[in-house]
Order: sequence, then C-alpha cells, then structure tokens
Amino acid sequence: MMDFPSYNFDTLNETDVREEIIAPLIRHLGYRAGSEHDVLREQTLTYEASQLGRRKPNDPPLRGRADYICVAGGRVRWIIEAKGPDQAIDSEAQAQAWSYANHPEVRAVYFALTNGREFKLFVTNRGPTAAQLFEFSYAEFASNLLKIENTLRPENVLRDHPEILVDAGPPLAPGLRSTARITGGQMTISRVSLDALQPLKQLTNTITTGSVERRHDGTIYVYYEAKMPIRAVQQANQLVGFGEVELFSAATSISADEGNPTILYGGQDVTLKKGMELYDVLQWKSSILTTQIDANVSWLARGYLRGHTFHGTYDSALFLRSQPVQAVIEIGGTFEVNLV
Repeated sequence: MMDFPSYNFDTLNETDVREEIIAPLIRHLGYRAGSEHDVLREQTLTYEASQLGRRKPNDPPLRGRADYICVAGGRVRWIIEAKGPDQAIDSEAQAQAWSYANHPEVRAVYFALTNGREFKLFVTNRGPTAAQLFEFSYAEFASNLLKIENTLRPENVLRDHPEILVDAGPPLAPGLRSTARITGGQMTISRVSLDALQPLKQLTNTITTGSVERRHDGTIYVYYEAKMPIRAVQQANQLVGFGEVELFSAATSISADEGNPTILYGGQDVTLKKGMELYDVLQWKSSILTTQIDANVSWLARGYLRGHTFHGTYDSALFLRSQPVQAVIEIGGTFEVNLV
C-alpha cells in the first residue's frame, strides 16, 4: 500500500517533492536501483546544436539533467520530473521534460511531471505540445493510483511496449509477415448430407483465435479454434474434433488468386468412450453412449487472400466406424478468416 499524508505544499520545495512523493511512488510501482527494473537518478544529458535546431553549430553543447529514469525489464524507459510546488506544470515545463524523454540516450515511452500539487503523464511520441494522457491533483492521487499502476508498473510497461523482433523469414503473402495471427472469422454451413441435420444450414461457426506458420520444410501449418452458438452443439463439436482444428498445405505461401486457391487439408482419429454423455445432433437430444464409437474427422479447404482476409470454401466429414453405429456425416460451406 502507498500512503498519502497531508502536506502543506506552501512549505515544501522541489527536493521535498522528490523525496516525499516521487521516490515512494517509484518504489511502490516496483522499481529499484540496480535491479531488473532499474532507476537512474539525475542523469546528465548533452544536447548538440542539431538536436535543438536553433543554435549555431559552433556553440558549446547544452546539458540537462533528468530527475528519474525508470527502466522496465532493462529496456523500456519512462521518466518523471520534479518541480517545486511554487512552479507551474505548464507548456514550458512540459517541453523541457519531453526533451529529456525524447533524448537519444533515453528514448522514454512516457514522461511524467509533478510539483506535488498535481501530476501529469504524457506519451513521448505524441510530441512536446500534445495533451496529457491523464492528470489529477494530490487530493485525487489515491483514487488514481490504480490508473498509474496499470500504466507504469514494469510488467504493464513491458506488456504495452513489447520487444520488436526482426522477422527474417519470407512473408506468407504480400502484406503479411512470415507468421500470422488469426484474430477472428466465421464459417457458415451451407451443405449437410443428412436430412436430420438440415437445421444446421446457415448456422455460423465463429473462429475465435489461431495462427498460420511455416513448418521446417517451408510448407504451411494452420491452427484455429471455433465455437458454435448453441452450447450443446459446441460440446459435441469439441468431442468430435471440430472445435480445435489443424490444417496443412503443401504450398509455401498463401495465394491471392481466387482462380488458384491455396488448398488445406487435415484429419484426426476420435474415440468416444462408452458411458460418455454426448449431444446427438441426429436426434437433437443428449444421450449416454452405450458403446465406444471410433471415428475419423477430415477437412478440405480452398481459399485465397484478399487484403488481410482469407476467403474460401470448406468440406468436412465425420466417419463413424464402430458397430452398431456406422455413418458418414458431411458438412460444408464458406469461411472468412482475418489475419494480422
């Protein structure tokens, strides 16, 4: 917990603001000098004429001093500058703090200003005159602490500013990287093989998440998760392998040509054990299996990329192989998957 004592700010100076307000806040957030989440104090910064854009090239360099530089995980920085309670947090103070945050030796993602009486936080790459991300008075500090924590705790800074990794692999398609994340999509059922399943037609299966990657041989691997809008049908989907699907392609890239689509295929064996409760989509009711059922599910999809959406058609088949139940259930339709 962080304490918020009452202060007579008329009697405090800038050093008091540092020691009584900023230092406890930094410790509360989880930063310690010499630790994984480091604190650099009073860092001297040098500014060349070219950086300021208003001095003669032969003028001596100017120097500034950043009060606190917090370093999350050894790589993502933000700074906080102290002012005396008699100093305003105005545009001049904001520009000065921004010059520290934007310095090539710092490159902070945020900069904060406080004179004890008020606290303001800014996003560095929005520029020296941009509006604050948020602000509050000292009286409002406690009610805004969670907001500060969610933004400036080390784990949250690292979450919001992930490390940039260089992707050296060939792109899956124009506009994509060598791997892609599935952010959503849908599959609409338009064909079913059994009369009892006709109510499934036009039902939409929502694709919730997944990924597209290359295997070691350069060919394409796809994984996705899907959900049906009817809970009982979704439970059956999971049991028979329709809820989580793996697909493969012999292609090494995703086609953007509707006339020459990428072909994906997949399949797996499924065992439904005796005594298991299963929603029977043939009879539209739950039942207890009186015998073990061995089955196989197969997939075939054809699609092409338009922008960041992969469009196409699919066919799936569930082969029930065990006595006394033997049947083939075929379902097909169209799909759209969003890739980033």
